Amino acid sequence: MRYNQTLNRWDFTLGDYKTKVTLPHTWNVDDEVMNYRGKAVYETAVFINEEYKGKKAYLKFNAVYHSAKVYVNDIFVGEHSRSGFTPFRIDITNTAKIGENNSIKVEVNNIHTDNMLPHGDDFDWADDGGIIRGVTLEIREPDGIEYMHITEQIDSIQNGFASGMLNIKTNTEKPCTVKIYDYSNGKLVLQSDSLNIPFENLKLWSCYSPNLYTVTLETDNDVYETRIGIRKFETKGEKVYLNGEEIYLKGCEWMPGSHPDFGMAEPLDHSIKCLKQLKTAGCVFTRFHWQQDDALFDWCDENGLLVQEEIPYWGYPKEATPLQLDIAKQQADEMMHFHFNHPSIVCWGVGNELGAEKEATINYVKNMVTHFKSYDKRRLVNYVSNTLSRVENADKDDATLYGDIAMWNDYLGLWEPSDDIPNHMIRTCKKAEGMPLLVSEFGLCEPHFKGGDEERARILEERLAMYAEIPNICGYMWFSLNDYRTHCGEEGEDKLRRRVHGSTDLYGNEKPSYRLLCELQKK
Repeated sequence: MRYNQTLNRWDFTLGDYKTKVTLPHTWNVDDEVMNYRGKAVYETAVFINEEYKGKKAYLKFNAVYHSAKVYVNDIFVGEHSRSGFTPFRIDITNTAKIGENNSIKVEVNNIHTDNMLPHGDDFDWADDGGIIRGVTLEIREPDGIEYMHITEQIDSIQNGFASGMLNIKTNTEKPCTVKIYDYSNGKLVLQSDSLNIPFENLKLWSCYSPNLYTVTLETDNDVYETRIGIRKFETKGEKVYLNGEEIYLKGCEWMPGSHPDFGMAEPLDHSIKCLKQLKTAGCVFTRFHWQQDDALFDWCDENGLLVQEEIPYWGYPKEATPLQLDIAKQQADEMMHFHFNHPSIVCWGVGNELGAEKEATINYVKNMVTHFKSYDKRRLVNYVSNTLSRVENADKDDATLYGDIAMWNDYLGLWEPSDDIPNHMIRTCKKAEGMPLLVSEFGLCEPHFKGGDEERARILEERLAMYAEIPNICGYMWFSLNDYRTHCGEEGEDKLRRRVHGSTDLYGNEKPSYRLLCELQKK
């Protein structure tokens, strides 16, 4: 038996300010308390039926920014800290009362701190506090299935179909049956009593044919369901391949949580509007500076948008200490545990702009690449550098060279002065010779740099022409789709504080540079 109930309605208290809210929620877009950083309280109640006596009960949180202490019936049952964007689950079996209403209280804190990632004030997006994603009461058997992670080993590819082996990891040791259904029509295509399953002629998942399968794992008293896509994403020399065919990673980054009415509690329909803008513009790849919700990745799975999901370690401290490494490993484990089966996630990212020439950063990247690949060998692991191009670093090592794809934020002539951009770029790309290099950011940030959207469009067209001439550039990431809310923005105040860096505005309204992006990427 398995039962899930979404907990949407909560009472919210912040000092003297009290109101009823519907999840997801952040107080940092509420006019009365938008500038508050610190502690707040959410409370609700849920009735648990007698029929669930003897079962296990959990509260599953899709994300609380950035720390949460949870109480059931006024008893502390657990907490989650050091990570504000990853899911977590708390066992409430011993505290929940069967046949009664159960009170739930969540104390949330979004004050900036050095013992989490993002670190202190060192991040460039909104710091919205709250239960920013959904909460679910989960009930299952004491020996029920907690997870199912599926890895495909592809031995042969022909005409859009693959053959090979599916390997399943799960917590249960009970005899089980695996059933695989075509997601498009519900037809059973494969059944096995083994967790290592040979397969033949399953449809491949790709950007242009995002074929999915539903997989169920059944024991004598439980059924667990997930979705997968069969795909192979890899590098060879200076190129990137999807299902054995070279793919050029045309991309654009989107900064979620930027609509001033919603903030980081952005509803799925607005997120989908932004994702559709990426697809309409011809993008096949995007990256997120911080972890996102399963529902968002579901859309990417269904629509063939490749994703790099990243640990939000940006800027500082430049020299990672054992604390940052430990936090990053915690977040990596949560990312892999909850997001493992999404075919759209093809890369894990371990950090952005940390001072990649420093030995501590290089060691951090090496450690995190090893950590991710110790469990997940079918995805690439990368680090994003803004130091690869610096003249003073010409003879220095760079941490991005220890990932699978070298990733470089190109702001030549902007944040990084340059009097000869074409040759400066060629010298930079030679540092990554022999491996693929992706331009992980380029664009124009106003009002720090002048020229408005016309200048943004000029940079877009100029840079795409340059990138096309350099052999080991395997793609690019326009930054960004949207102007974005950030606690350190140069324009606007309160919940409208932002960076004007996008080809759409905070609300998703398109600028001329967005239309140019569509035109250029479809050539």
